[in-house]
Amino acid sequence: MKRYQLTCLAALAGAFVATGASAETIWRLSNWIPPTHPVTVDILQVWAKQVETATQGRVKFQFVSALGAPPAHFDLVRNGVADVALIGPSYTPARFTLTRAAELPFLSDTSKASSLALSRAQEEFFAKADEFQGVKLAGIWTHGPAHIFSIKAPINSVADLKGMKIRTAGGIADDVTKLAGAVPFFAPANQTYEVLSKGVADGILFPAESVPSFRIETIVKYGTLIKGGIYQLVHAVIVNQAKWDALSPADKAAVDKVCGEAMTVMASTVWDRLNTEGIATMKKAGIQLHEASPEMMKDLHARYAGLVEAWYAEAAKKGVDGKAAWAFIQDTVRQVNAQRKTN
Repeated sequence: MKRYQLTCLAALAGAFVATGASAETIWRLSNWIPPTHPVTVDILQVWAKQVETATQGRVKFQFVSALGAPPAHFDLVRNGVADVALIGPSYTPARFTLTRAAELPFLSDTSKASSLALSRAQEEFFAKADEFQGVKLAGIWTHGPAHIFSIKAPINSVADLKGMKIRTAGGIADDVTKLAGAVPFFAPANQTYEVLSKGVADGILFPAESVPSFRIETIVKYGTLIKGGIYQLVHAVIVNQAKWDALSPADKAAVDKVCGEAMTVMASTVWDRLNTEGIATMKKAGIQLHEASPEMMKDLHARYAGLVEAWYAEAAKKGVDGKAAWAFIQDTVRQVNAQRKTN
């Protein structure tokens, strides 16, 4: 009888383990990006499917409308109000200073090069400072190089920017706007159409993709393209730490395979494709595009020279060797671009 009871208990335990292993976990993703935007469709939804496939359906996503304003999403995830979210670190610049390195002007003409440089620098230099404390960092990347777009007159020189109200995403975008003599006006990306259509802002700093994605190709009239970008905004996907810790070791390993650099490559490849398409769409819409003149670029380089030194000081406050990290980022950008040219 005792042996029979032990056998039954063992069978029940095995059934419990099997049930737990196959239990479905739902992660709620609070999404402040429009549902038809390529970041939602081509990046977030694609990654969600990759996670579901990697875990054989044990982890699934529920996309919900934004549970708060875009700058609030780090805390929403950390506090468990949402399980997953896309964040823009520059929306909360006091918290994120190290990721600003990949947003400095003139870094790269592609998202892939700057994104891989940032992802690797995060592991090599920044992780120890724990800027993402309280959440699991699933992936990080930059959008493509940002340029200057205006609604009233072309920008042919830095002098043309003087006094203009420019919509920015905060952080480095505020800095480059002020140093160019313009006035930054913060608004989340999903409010872009409103602030430009109502004349609250005279122009915007945006990657090429975002002009058509946020439906402002009918408002914007002129675009000045900046070699290497006037900045590149960092994006990151984060997961609530408790939700992550609740996964089995096997599912953590499976999800990790589609996180980190794998997500960086996926997202940045999408961005580079979309930026190319964005240029074509703007030309078709009649937006007048031109590359910044050598004189304008020289002026911008001079005005922005102190931004790297300022970042070194911020990095030092968090125990990071800024000069070494910046050299690493630049070297990685050169390597990635060299590989792209030979492929």
